[in-house]
Parts: sequence; C-alpha cells; structure tokens
Amino acid sequence: MTNSQSFAQDTCDEGSSSHKLMIHVSDNKPTRVTQHGQDADDVYVCIGDEIEWQLVGSAKQFYVDFINGAPFEGSGKKNSNNNGKISVVVGGSAQPGMAYKYDIGLADGGVLDPRIIVGGDD
Repeated sequence: MTNSQSFAQDTCDEGSSSHKLMIHVSDNKPTRVTQHGQDADDVYVCIGDEIEWQLVGSAKQFYVDFINGAPFEGSGKKNSNNNGKISVVVGGSAQPGMAYKYDIGLADGGVLDPRIIVGGDD
C-alpha cells in the first residue's frame, strides 16, 4: 500500500535515466530539493531510472524515508553512504501513475517532504 495519489500517466522513453537531486540545507534543516538548478518538490521518473540524492554544502549524514511504500526494492528508508549520497533504482513494486511521498532528514535535525512520481503504462 502506498501513501500516494494517482496521476495521469506520462509516457516513459525506452532506456533508463539518472535523476540527481541536490538537497539544500540551512540551520541544520533540509530546506529544498533541486534538479538541474530548479525546485524538485515533484520528480517524475520511470521504471529502471536511477535516483541519486546528495547534500549541498554539508558533510552531514542524511536519510530518505518512504514511509508507506517505496518505488524501489528493499527498505523504504535509506541512509547516506560514506560519499554523502543515496542511490536507488526505480522498480520493484513501483506503480505507474502513482506519487510516493517521502521525507528527507538529517541525522541530527530537520525534515523535508517532497514526492517521487512514477510515469509510464500499467
């Protein structure tokens, strides 16, 4: 079960894409997520795409937590690695047309709550 709502299904191109999301931090709290310099509160992905999160200007540990279902295999909570990144591949139980709300948090403060939206056909 997901904590998501259904969206019109977008066509996904063949092959996979990489989505690099930058997490901006201020006063020990994540304040916004960007992709290619633009706000990325909603990120549209396809099955097989890679999503990578990285903190900007901080070496703190962080996590992403898809509390009610994740668009990738394994645990919905992922912690940053030694390089300060988290990477996942969209798949597993990901449902096309669904939006997956998640939290981004720092190990010692603040949380932000954007979404990942999976496109494509059922």
